[in-house]
Amino acid sequence: MRRRAGSVLAVASLFLGVLAATPDAHARPAAEAAPRADSGALSVWTAEVTAAQVPLLLRAGIDGHELGGRVTGDKAVPVELDLTADQAQGLRDQGVRLTEKRLPKGVLEHTQAAGDGVFRPYSGKNGLQQEIRDTGRAHPGLTKVVSIGKTTRGQDILAMKVSKNAAKSPDGSRPAVLYMANQHAREWITPEMTRRLMHHYLDRYGKDQRITKLVDSAELWFVLSANPDGYDYTFQSPANRLWRKNLRDNDGDGKITARDGVDLNRNFPYKWGYDNEGSSPQPASEVYRGPAPASEPETKALDAFEKRHAFRYAVNYHSAAELILYGVGWQVATATPDDVLYRALAGTPGKPAIPGYRPQVSSELYTTNGDADGHAGNVNGTMMITPEMSTCQTASAVDPDDRWKPGDCRSIFTFPDDEKLIQQEFAKNVPFALSVAETAVLGDRPVSAVGLSAPDFTPHAFTTSYARGGRQTVAVTARKSVADKHLNFRIDGGRTHTEELRAWDGGDRYGGEDNIRFDQYRATVEGARPGSTVSVWFTGRTREGRATASEPFTYTVAATPRADTLVIADEGGKKPAHDAALYTKALADNGRKTVVWDVATKGAPPALGVLGHFDTVLWYSGASRPDGATLLAVRDFVNEGGKLITAGTEAGGGVQIGDADTDDFSQYYLGADDRRAQAGPTRFTGGGELAGTTAALGAASGAGPLRSAGSFSPISDVLPPETFPLFRSAAAGEYTPKVTPRDGAGAKARWSAAVTTRDTVLLGFGLENVADGRERAALAGAALRAVGG
Repeated sequence: MRRRAGSVLAVASLFLGVLAATPDAHARPAAEAAPRADSGALSVWTAEVTAAQVPLLLRAGIDGHELGGRVTGDKAVPVELDLTADQAQGLRDQGVRLTEKRLPKGVLEHTQAAGDGVFRPYSGKNGLQQEIRDTGRAHPGLTKVVSIGKTTRGQDILAMKVSKNAAKSPDGSRPAVLYMANQHAREWITPEMTRRLMHHYLDRYGKDQRITKLVDSAELWFVLSANPDGYDYTFQSPANRLWRKNLRDNDGDGKITARDGVDLNRNFPYKWGYDNEGSSPQPASEVYRGPAPASEPETKALDAFEKRHAFRYAVNYHSAAELILYGVGWQVATATPDDVLYRALAGTPGKPAIPGYRPQVSSELYTTNGDADGHAGNVNGTMMITPEMSTCQTASAVDPDDRWKPGDCRSIFTFPDDEKLIQQEFAKNVPFALSVAETAVLGDRPVSAVGLSAPDFTPHAFTTSYARGGRQTVAVTARKSVADKHLNFRIDGGRTHTEELRAWDGGDRYGGEDNIRFDQYRATVEGARPGSTVSVWFTGRTREGRATASEPFTYTVAATPRADTLVIADEGGKKPAHDAALYTKALADNGRKTVVWDVATKGAPPALGVLGHFDTVLWYSGASRPDGATLLAVRDFVNEGGKLITAGTEAGGGVQIGDADTDDFSQYYLGADDRRAQAGPTRFTGGGELAGTTAALGAASGAGPLRSAGSFSPISDVLPPETFPLFRSAAAGEYTPKVTPRDGAGAKARWSAAVTTRDTVLLGFGLENVADGRERAALAGAALRAVGG
């Protein structure tokens, strides 16, 4: 689970460029009848939470993206949650402070009466479905209306194609882009975004050169609502306004309650149910993934639609976190080849493609699995980006003199029913929307709304190699359309050597995906000796036949002794490591030859340059939190088959990476679902894979008793290995005195001093906390045997 360490949400600046008005929405009609609701309705709650309590919210079924970046470390901050009374009580029982949000008397009625009647349902007279059909009839030469499938309740999910001679030209005869919205029912601003964008193209055709060129050269497809049943349901009554899911009647009782519905953005087959944090198996959860991959007709319809039309790009509008999300959602901080192009389109935090939105990798804050974006990219070959549109509070604060006040917002999702504010929100999104369509025409050359580009080559540079005269793998992210891709290198300024680059297939868990337009390529350098300096660059030819090359980087082959095990000393601070010799001695007592990498003096070890030359790594962090950059390098090492032993009194918990905090590596690689500090342990007794070991514990350097050590609940206690074999873990020892669980969440868990997986051993203390050298050696030997290293 990942959370930003600093607040990022602020009042959005609005793009106020002059754009002609789109057709006004009509008065909203009554939606079709839906299954009746019961008393388990969602209400808006304000929770005062710390970063440590965020996992409780995720387990309760809250979509992490909707928390934004407001949770900051140990200080409790307010966040908005949509919960039933039972869900709220469950969080209260776990120590979360909650207050139901109640607007002053008359505010809700006032805001409804003050509305312009812009928002309306999908079905019924003057609904969005009718508007799609009417618009198609009004523009017969430019449009084609199709049903892509049926909803749970049998409604047609309509899509409109906008293109020159749309009805006569075969689908797929031009590059296709998809604009879709409203997977989540309550996000009313998103169908309005796609509706206005559809009219923006049609009304300017033949008048605006840029628009005309796009309509003539591309197929522009619009799905105004991917969840018509759920969207209609939110118009039934104020009690339904915050409904998120579709209308699957999960328990078959003929009525819709909080236990019903499926989150359509967690129901796609790619990475469906990867874990229970990015989606939930519980029907009452807001992120319930459904009983099976693609169980929902809406999911099946969209998947088949994407397959039929082979969209090059897609924009999937959501609200209301004010983000531009792209790339990997199922695992935190995971760079992919296509990120090079996504970044050019989405922009940077300082230069976003949509003013007021923050561009970021989808999992920068929280993970998702079974989502539309990941499935579109890795199954259907469509590069999909998700803008999270503005909150009610942001929109209401734009004009202090209008009738909308942030304090009157029932929820972040209740965007003001105000033509001016809706048009302004739409207008600031238009440049990005057009840039995606223009990029679809070109394929892999981004037309960035903020002037960014995607280079042909992005080398994975490092400065130190432990190859010692052996083979050194080097890598580059490169545009797939570039031909004749080669590695070029010089050793000590000598002649240029060339090697053909080959696409990397990926590791055990990641890599080899999210590579539609770019990919990672590798080759090897041979012949460099210890002390040599190697200059590396990459070359190829563009589709037009033009020579292209990367910037060079240089590394030095370190003159290190031959070793089979690397010790990463990560003691924190800037001073050289103090306790590394204890680790090298314990490993030497087990017949290992070691070399030490000191993070304090050298920074994080490069995965290819250093870690890739070892089968086993022992990473210790003393009494400090492990280094975030080192964690990412170590994760790459484990992903490519490396064996890891990690130790330290703060190991196995959260780690700061950039401006965010994450414990995902601890959970899904080290096997520790949760970490607690155990006060004053005096002895470790091994169990499981570490059975037969024991060690008296104390402070480092014999400076008295050990104040605190880490204790863990194995993730297999939470994610059964029969269902989640990838995360199989086991307890491997206990402390004296034993760990006593303190709260409701931990009462059913086993707390252990060590956890093992197939490839890793996690110790909640360091070897510096073991005074007896023989006990240190025995523990190191057991850990080596446990990982087979």
